[in-house]
Amino acid sequence: MERKTPFFPMRLAILQQSYGRFGGAERLALSHYVEMRRVGRDVTFYYTGTMSQGWKERLEKEPIRNIPTAIVNRPKRMRLLFKFLEELKQYDKIIVHHHIEPVLAFYLSKILGDRIVWYSGSVFELAWEEIITGVDYRRISPTVRRTGGEYYGGLMAKMLLSDPFYGLTARVAKVVDVETVRGYGRIIANSFFLSKFLERVYRLGETPSVVYPAADPLLEQLASKSQAQEEDYMLVVGSLIPLKNVESMIRAAAHVRSSKIMVIGDGQEKSNLKDLASRLDVPMELRGMMNREEDLAQAYGGCKFLVHLSLYEPFGLTPVEAGLFSKPSIVTNHGGPPEVVVDGVTGYIVDPLDHRFIGSKMNALLDDSTLRHDMGKRARENMVKKFTLERSTSRLLEEVEK
Repeated sequence: MERKTPFFPMRLAILQQSYGRFGGAERLALSHYVEMRRVGRDVTFYYTGTMSQGWKERLEKEPIRNIPTAIVNRPKRMRLLFKFLEELKQYDKIIVHHHIEPVLAFYLSKILGDRIVWYSGSVFELAWEEIITGVDYRRISPTVRRTGGEYYGGLMAKMLLSDPFYGLTARVAKVVDVETVRGYGRIIANSFFLSKFLERVYRLGETPSVVYPAADPLLEQLASKSQAQEEDYMLVVGSLIPLKNVESMIRAAAHVRSSKIMVIGDGQEKSNLKDLASRLDVPMELRGMMNREEDLAQAYGGCKFLVHLSLYEPFGLTPVEAGLFSKPSIVTNHGGPPEVVVDGVTGYIVDPLDHRFIGSKMNALLDDSTLRHDMGKRARENMVKKFTLERSTSRLLEEVEK
């Protein structure tokens, strides 16, 4: 009689470090972890960074493990790194979810590379910004100096990011990043746009598989219960940095008869955006960061529609979140958002620098409540069909366990 080989479930680890903020990438990593646990997978979550109160409460009894940080800054912590690497050897697959500190990622790719699956939400932007937007990354990231100081020490970070050394820093970062990524056992992208971008940038020789993200289940629960009344504002959710291009939102709104904007987010462009809105006589309310899911749900539920005009966006979760609240979106054609929004059906896809055209689409939605509500209804139908957490996690597990 033929003997059957016993089946041993795969042991998985998820690694993620927050770069000074708690946003879509962090929410998605936590969501994938919770769903994997729910379906019975043997998975451990390693995380360092900030977390919303809602997620802290949800994970209160979960055995979340820490990732050693500031190894370069504090050499005495090398023993923690070696202990951490030894601990990771017990796992069959290690999912680097979006991002971890670059030096640590390099270590892992060289020591445990064949076991590592990178679920990518973007390239390492400091190294590649010249081909993404052509803008100095120091202008784009509100956290690069702070996180650089945490990882490498304040003096070292200040030197590496200073004008005399920054060019060399970016070139070295690019070499290290390429070596890291080519050492990974498998790469998965969060959109078809990003998949092709990764293949080109890293010269992979094959196109990475795609697993779409999903909305935060805490927001999904709130969307299902939402009784918020529609108010007279257009919504922006994102960091106030040049890359997110909130400037175009304001300039487009100057062509709109009813043009109040609510902005959820913070960043170094805040004062410039306030000045621009004042000059163009565009009413704008800056609400700052919202770490409470209930506050974010209230903002989505009350808006007329979302506007998302990034100059580069590998995927973009905010149109998915807005769709859960039955809101249409006007989104950039630069990146992954066209994979989320169906043009003319669940929202509009636009050139993020064509202010008059964007303004015409704003007017179309503001002036016609039937059109707006029908698009919002179809947006929710699209989101609950294509971007559920169950679907996203199932696809991720399918790719990881190949």
